[in-house]
Amino acid sequence: MKQQPAGNWLPMATVIFLLCVGCSLSSFAQFSIGLEGGYTRNYLQTNNANRDFTNYTPANGFNIGIPVQYKISNWFAIALDPTYIQKNYVQQRSSFYTGTYQISTNSYAELPIMAHFMFGGKKLQGFFNLGAFGGYWLSGNVKGRMPNVLNPIDSVTATNTVYYYSTPYNYNEKYTFDTRRDNRIEAGWIAGAGVSYAITDRYSVFAEGRMRQSITDMQKNYMINQVPRYNNTYSANLGIMVSFGKNTTDNQ
Repeated sequence: MKQQPAGNWLPMATVIFLLCVGCSLSSFAQFSIGLEGGYTRNYLQTNNANRDFTNYTPANGFNIGIPVQYKISNWFAIALDPTYIQKNYVQQRSSFYTGTYQISTNSYAELPIMAHFMFGGKKLQGFFNLGAFGGYWLSGNVKGRMPNVLNPIDSVTATNTVYYYSTPYNYNEKYTFDTRRDNRIEAGWIAGAGVSYAITDRYSVFAEGRMRQSITDMQKNYMINQVPRYNNTYSANLGIMVSFGKNTTDNQ
Protein backbone atom coordinates (compact mmCIF):
# COMPACT_ATOMS: atom_id res chain seq x y z
CA MET A 1 0.00 0.00 0.00
CA LYS A 2 1.42 3.30 -1.04
CA GLN A 3 1.93 5.76 1.83
CA GLN A 4 0.46 9.22 1.17
CA PRO A 5 2.71 12.23 1.63
CA ALA A 6 2.40 13.81 5.09
CA GLY A 7 1.66 17.16 3.51
CA ASN A 8 -1.68 15.89 2.21
CA TRP A 9 -2.89 15.33 5.76
CA LEU A 10 -2.06 18.82 7.00
CA PRO A 11 -5.19 20.61 5.67
CA MET A 12 -7.46 17.88 7.09
CA ALA A 13 -5.67 17.91 10.44
CA THR A 14 -5.96 21.70 10.60
CA VAL A 15 -9.71 21.56 9.94
CA ILE A 16 -10.21 18.86 12.59
CA PHE A 17 -8.19 20.85 15.11
CA LEU A 18 -10.22 24.04 14.48
CA LEU A 19 -13.50 22.13 14.76
CA CYS A 20 -12.40 20.65 18.09
CA VAL A 21 -11.42 24.07 19.42
CA GLY A 22 -14.70 25.57 18.22
CA CYS A 23 -16.72 22.81 19.86
CA SER A 24 -14.85 23.13 23.14
CA LEU A 25 -15.41 26.89 23.22
CA SER A 26 -19.09 26.58 22.34
CA SER A 27 -19.52 24.14 25.23
CA PHE A 28 -19.02 26.92 27.75
CA ALA A 29 -19.34 30.20 25.85
CA GLN A 30 -22.22 32.51 26.77
CA PHE A 31 -23.55 35.63 25.06
CA SER A 32 -25.07 38.54 27.01
CA ILE A 33 -26.57 41.88 26.03
CA GLY A 34 -27.97 44.65 28.18
CA LEU A 35 -28.77 48.30 28.76
CA GLU A 36 -26.92 50.79 30.95
CA GLY A 37 -26.99 54.48 31.72
CA GLY A 38 -25.61 56.97 34.18
CA TYR A 39 -23.76 60.13 35.06
CA THR A 40 -20.58 61.52 33.53
CA ARG A 41 -18.12 64.17 34.69
CA ASN A 42 -15.62 65.40 32.13
CA TYR A 43 -12.37 67.32 32.63
CA LEU A 44 -10.78 69.21 29.74
CA GLN A 45 -7.02 68.72 30.02
CA THR A 46 -5.16 71.64 28.49
CA ASN A 47 -2.64 74.35 29.28
CA ASN A 48 -4.30 77.75 29.63
CA ALA A 49 -1.11 79.67 30.45
CA ASN A 50 -1.45 81.50 27.15
CA ARG A 51 -4.88 82.86 28.13
CA ASP A 52 -5.01 85.27 31.06
CA PHE A 53 -7.80 84.98 33.64
CA THR A 54 -9.16 81.78 32.07
CA ASN A 55 -9.79 78.45 33.76
CA TYR A 56 -11.47 75.24 32.64
CA THR A 57 -13.64 73.40 35.16
CA PRO A 58 -15.40 70.01 34.86
CA ALA A 59 -19.06 69.67 33.90
CA ASN A 60 -21.66 66.94 34.33
CA GLY A 61 -23.48 64.99 31.63
CA PHE A 62 -24.92 61.56 30.97
CA ASN A 63 -24.28 58.42 28.96
CA ILE A 64 -26.36 55.49 27.73
CA GLY A 65 -25.01 52.27 26.27
CA ILE A 66 -25.76 48.75 25.07
CA PRO A 67 -23.17 46.44 26.68
CA VAL A 68 -22.44 43.17 24.89
CA GLN A 69 -20.36 40.36 26.41
CA TYR A 70 -19.06 37.04 25.09
CA LYS A 71 -18.15 34.94 28.10
CA ILE A 72 -15.31 32.53 27.38
CA SER A 73 -14.77 31.17 30.89
CA ASN A 74 -16.09 31.71 34.40
CA TRP A 75 -13.59 34.52 34.93
CA PHE A 76 -13.08 36.14 31.50
CA ALA A 77 -15.20 37.69 28.73
CA ILE A 78 -14.78 39.96 25.72
CA ALA A 79 -16.93 43.08 26.05
CA LEU A 80 -18.17 45.66 23.54
CA ASP A 81 -20.16 48.69 24.66
CA PRO A 82 -21.66 50.99 21.97
CA THR A 83 -22.32 54.22 23.86
CA TYR A 84 -23.77 57.70 23.49
CA ILE A 85 -21.83 59.89 25.92
CA GLN A 86 -21.55 63.58 26.82
CA LYS A 87 -18.14 65.10 27.49
CA ASN A 88 -18.84 68.60 28.77
CA TYR A 89 -16.69 71.33 30.32
CA VAL A 90 -16.91 74.96 31.45
CA GLN A 91 -14.66 77.90 30.60
CA GLN A 92 -14.57 80.40 33.50
CA ARG A 93 -13.18 83.95 33.29
CA SER A 94 -11.92 85.98 36.26
CA SER A 95 -10.55 89.42 37.20
CA PHE A 96 -11.70 91.99 34.61
CA TYR A 97 -13.85 89.30 32.95
CA THR A 98 -15.64 88.07 36.09
CA GLY A 99 -19.17 86.96 35.27
CA THR A 100 -18.38 85.74 31.79
CA TYR A 101 -18.27 82.01 31.05
CA GLN A 102 -19.02 79.34 28.45
CA ILE A 103 -20.53 75.88 28.95
CA SER A 104 -19.59 73.44 26.16
CA THR A 105 -21.87 70.42 25.76
CA ASN A 106 -20.28 67.79 23.48
CA SER A 107 -21.94 64.53 22.41
CA TYR A 108 -19.96 61.52 21.20
CA ALA A 109 -20.74 58.10 19.74
CA GLU A 110 -18.21 55.69 21.23
CA LEU A 111 -17.24 52.02 20.95
CA PRO A 112 -15.13 50.58 23.80
CA ILE A 113 -13.58 47.12 23.33
CA MET A 114 -12.53 45.62 26.65
CA ALA A 115 -11.26 42.55 28.45
CA HIS A 116 -13.80 41.78 31.19
CA PHE A 117 -12.45 39.96 34.28
CA MET A 118 -14.80 38.45 36.90
CA PHE A 119 -14.30 37.10 40.40
CA GLY A 120 -16.49 36.05 43.32
CA GLY A 121 -19.46 33.75 43.82
CA LYS A 122 -22.23 32.58 41.54
CA LYS A 123 -24.72 35.27 42.60
CA LEU A 124 -22.56 38.23 43.63
CA GLN A 125 -19.46 38.98 41.57
CA GLY A 126 -16.91 41.74 41.28
CA PHE A 127 -15.40 42.64 37.94
CA PHE A 128 -13.04 45.03 36.22
CA ASN A 129 -12.63 46.09 32.60
CA LEU A 130 -9.59 47.22 30.66
CA GLY A 131 -9.41 48.20 27.01
CA ALA A 132 -9.50 50.91 24.38
CA PHE A 133 -12.16 53.00 22.68
CA GLY A 134 -12.78 54.86 19.46
CA GLY A 135 -15.32 57.63 19.11
CA TYR A 136 -16.82 60.31 16.91
CA TRP A 137 -17.76 63.84 17.99
CA LEU A 138 -21.43 63.98 16.95
CA SER A 139 -22.54 67.46 17.97
CA GLY A 140 -21.92 70.37 20.30
CA ASN A 141 -23.67 73.28 21.97
CA VAL A 142 -22.22 76.40 23.56
CA LYS A 143 -24.01 78.47 26.18
CA GLY A 144 -22.65 81.40 28.12
CA ARG A 145 -22.08 85.08 28.66
CA MET A 146 -19.46 87.33 27.10
CA PRO A 147 -18.70 91.09 27.13
CA ASN A 148 -20.54 93.09 24.49
CA VAL A 149 -17.90 95.55 23.27
CA LEU A 150 -20.44 97.17 20.94
CA ASN A 151 -22.56 98.40 23.85
CA PRO A 152 -20.26 100.00 26.47
CA ILE A 153 -21.48 101.78 29.58
CA ASP A 154 -19.41 104.58 31.10
CA SER A 155 -19.11 105.13 34.86
CA VAL A 156 -17.66 108.28 36.43
CA THR A 157 -15.99 107.97 39.84
CA ALA A 158 -15.61 110.64 42.52
CA THR A 159 -12.24 111.56 41.02
CA ASN A 160 -13.88 112.09 37.62
CA THR A 161 -12.15 108.99 36.30
CA VAL A 162 -14.20 107.36 33.58
CA TYR A 163 -14.33 103.58 33.37
CA TYR A 164 -16.02 101.76 30.53
CA TYR A 165 -17.93 98.57 31.07
CA SER A 166 -19.86 96.44 28.64
CA THR A 167 -23.32 94.98 28.92
CA PRO A 168 -22.96 91.17 29.02
CA TYR A 169 -24.20 89.31 25.98
CA ASN A 170 -25.93 85.98 26.63
CA TYR A 171 -25.94 83.23 24.01
CA ASN A 172 -27.09 79.63 23.60
CA GLU A 173 -26.42 78.10 20.20
CA LYS A 174 -25.37 75.00 18.31
CA TYR A 175 -21.64 74.58 17.89
CA THR A 176 -20.52 74.92 14.27
CA PHE A 177 -17.70 72.54 13.37
CA ASP A 178 -14.70 73.86 11.47
CA THR A 179 -13.15 71.17 9.26
CA ARG A 180 -9.81 72.99 9.38
CA ARG A 181 -9.68 73.06 13.18
CA ASP A 182 -11.88 70.44 14.85
CA ASN A 183 -10.79 66.82 15.14
CA ARG A 184 -14.00 64.82 15.41
CA ILE A 185 -12.27 61.43 15.73
CA GLU A 186 -11.33 60.44 19.28
CA ALA A 187 -9.43 57.44 20.64
CA GLY A 188 -8.06 56.47 24.02
CA TRP A 189 -7.99 53.90 26.81
CA ILE A 190 -10.73 52.90 29.24
CA ALA A 191 -10.78 51.16 32.63
CA GLY A 192 -13.59 50.31 35.01
CA ALA A 193 -14.59 48.30 38.06
CA GLY A 194 -17.90 47.26 39.51
CA VAL A 195 -20.15 44.64 41.00
CA SER A 196 -22.93 42.48 39.52
CA TYR A 197 -25.75 40.47 41.06
CA ALA A 198 -27.50 37.55 39.31
CA ILE A 199 -31.25 37.80 39.86
CA THR A 200 -31.82 34.58 37.93
CA ASP A 201 -29.70 32.40 35.63
CA ARG A 202 -30.61 34.75 32.77
CA TYR A 203 -30.96 38.23 34.32
CA SER A 204 -28.39 40.22 36.31
CA VAL A 205 -27.95 43.83 37.39
CA PHE A 206 -24.71 45.73 37.83
CA ALA A 207 -23.12 48.99 38.95
CA GLU A 208 -19.82 50.23 37.53
CA GLY A 209 -17.46 53.19 37.66
CA ARG A 210 -15.30 53.96 34.62
CA MET A 211 -12.51 56.26 33.56
CA ARG A 212 -11.81 57.25 29.95
CA GLN A 213 -8.66 59.06 28.87
CA SER A 214 -8.43 60.33 25.30
CA ILE A 215 -5.04 60.30 23.60
CA THR A 216 -6.15 62.30 20.57
CA ASP A 217 -6.29 66.10 20.49
CA MET A 218 -9.73 67.67 20.01
CA GLN A 219 -8.05 69.93 17.45
CA LYS A 220 -6.26 69.30 14.21
CA ASN A 221 -2.74 70.62 13.83
CA TYR A 222 -3.82 73.93 12.32
CA MET A 223 -1.50 76.52 13.87
CA ILE A 224 1.99 77.07 15.29
CA ASN A 225 2.53 76.50 19.04
CA GLN A 226 -0.87 74.87 19.33
CA VAL A 227 -2.00 73.90 22.85
CA PRO A 228 -3.56 70.37 22.84
CA ARG A 229 -6.94 69.62 24.43
CA TYR A 230 -7.88 66.16 25.74
CA ASN A 231 -11.01 64.75 27.38
CA ASN A 232 -10.69 62.91 30.69
CA THR A 233 -14.11 61.44 31.55
CA TYR A 234 -15.44 59.63 34.62
CA SER A 235 -18.78 57.83 34.67
CA ALA A 236 -20.99 55.97 37.14
CA ASN A 237 -23.46 53.54 35.56
CA LEU A 238 -26.29 51.20 36.49
CA GLY A 239 -27.47 48.50 34.11
CA ILE A 240 -29.07 45.15 33.45
CA MET A 241 -27.81 42.17 31.42
CA VAL A 242 -29.71 39.33 29.74
CA SER A 243 -27.81 36.09 29.02
CA PHE A 244 -28.44 33.68 26.16
CA GLY A 245 -27.20 30.14 25.78
CA LYS A 246 -26.47 27.51 28.40
CA ASN A 247 -23.90 28.58 30.98
CA THR A 248 -21.70 25.64 31.88
CA THR A 249 -18.71 27.66 33.00
CA ASP A 250 -19.23 26.84 36.66
CA ASN A 251 -17.34 23.61 36.20
CA GLN A 252 -14.51 25.06 34.12
